[in-house]
Amino acid sequence: EYGEFQTFQHYFKRINLRQGEMDENPFADPNQVNPFMDPSVQQVSAQSTTVGAGLEDAMFSEPATVPVAPVISQSNPTYPVHQPTMGGGGGGYGTSSSFNSQPPRQYGNEEIMKKQKLVEDEFRKREEDLERREQQLREEQRRLEDARVYGDRVPNFPPIPSFFPCEPCVYHNIDFDIPPEHQQSVRRVFYHWQLTVFCYIFNFVVCFAMICSMGTKAASAFGLSLLYAALFIPLSFLTWYRMLYNAVRLDSSIRYMLFFFLYGFQIFVSAVAVLGFSGGGFAGWITAFATLEDNSALGVLGIINALAWCANCLIAVYLIMQIHKTYRSTGQSMEKASGEFAASAGSSRSFGQAVLRSL
Repeated sequence: EYGEFQTFQHYFKRINLRQGEMDENPFADPNQVNPFMDPSVQQVSAQSTTVGAGLEDAMFSEPATVPVAPVISQSNPTYPVHQPTMGGGGGGYGTSSSFNSQPPRQYGNEEIMKKQKLVEDEFRKREEDLERREQQLREEQRRLEDARVYGDRVPNFPPIPSFFPCEPCVYHNIDFDIPPEHQQSVRRVFYHWQLTVFCYIFNFVVCFAMICSMGTKAASAFGLSLLYAALFIPLSFLTWYRMLYNAVRLDSSIRYMLFFFLYGFQIFVSAVAVLGFSGGGFAGWITAFATLEDNSALGVLGIINALAWCANCLIAVYLIMQIHKTYRSTGQSMEKASGEFAASAGSSRSFGQAVLRSL
């Protein structure tokens, strides 16, 4: 249709031109100048004709195609996907774009991703388990430290079997309570206490053999030996050995002083046992030689008992000298012991309580 319209338009233009040629006045004066033939007027007319023709072409030409962007729904967003073109310009990409209603697919090995997630979960569980164990160990260490300082510990000494009606009385653990640099000294004193226990028991056995052999002549020695064994064995542990144990554990000067006094008394008892006065409850040198004439077997047992008490006494003298050196090397003194006793007495209501707190 547009082509036919242009054909008709061109045809009418030709007719108008021919009519213009025929409209010339044949009777006009040839010498008369036509004002419309002026070159300037013809130039303006030609420009006006060109502008009009351009307007006509613009009005009757095919309308240009305006690209309209597609409407994207807010509820279901789409994602543009640009497809490259081999022959197009603009950096190798086509000018047209298409839209996909599905999000871009995530490529990857799903099995590997699952295994990685399982490994991460297992690692997280192990980390939480380690943190829980670390917290438990920290609490246990704090509890043990409090027990070492404040004495909230379960008694484990002497080691009595469970079927016995008696129970342990005190907590005893040299490796835990005593500092490493003093463990050897405390352990030596503990071995000496065990030797003292053996001496008291063996002395009772010798006196028991004497009463069986000699009758009432050895009754007093037998009775006193039984009293010594029943009384001095627990007292020796609770007095001089336990005093040294707590003095080293708590670094207490007053306990060191009490240990020296009580241990000195134990040395005196050992010296008396070595002599063995007749009827004194100890089968020492005097008693051994007295019974050797009547009963050689009892005399030999008395000599062995006297040698045991000699060894006990000499070891005690050596140990008290070593402990005194340790006492001096750790900065303990009489002034410090007096200050500790004064502090205990100041926080106690009576002298007896102050003594107990010092022990």
